[in-house]
Amino acid sequence: MNREKSQPAWKKIVDKGFSDYSKLNRDERVWFNIEPLVELGLWDHYMNTGADHNADTIDDLEYLNFTSIANLLRNFNEKYFPTGVPIGPDARAEKLDSFTENQLEKDIEEMEEFLWAHCEGLKIALQYHIQKTGIGR
Repeated sequence: MNREKSQPAWKKIVDKGFSDYSKLNRDERVWFNIEPLVELGLWDHYMNTGADHNADTIDDLEYLNFTSIANLLRNFNEKYFPTGVPIGPDARAEKLDSFTENQLEKDIEEMEEFLWAHCEGLKIALQYHIQKTGIGR
């Protein structure tokens, strides 16, 4: 996929996703939720707005057949957000601040290491999804 050619389509999806997430169709939502993971990682997902749609991101990872990464998010959520992933980066940071820094850093490092080890395959699956659905045009 030519990233330059798909950039205008990506920008439209990002604008739509941030202005009214509910208006994204399934194919657009997959791109909106997965692109930041493959570019910025899981920690960024939790520390910025991505985790506001954490359940959808897990669903989208499953949709792309990346259950192992979906399970990684589920396990992190069970450990650090057992009552549900808070909405908003500040709310998540506040909750994470209640855990010891050493354990949190260890878990984040392991989580990121796993993601980056599987990231190339996820990028390929996302690119295929974008091409197959035609949303990159």
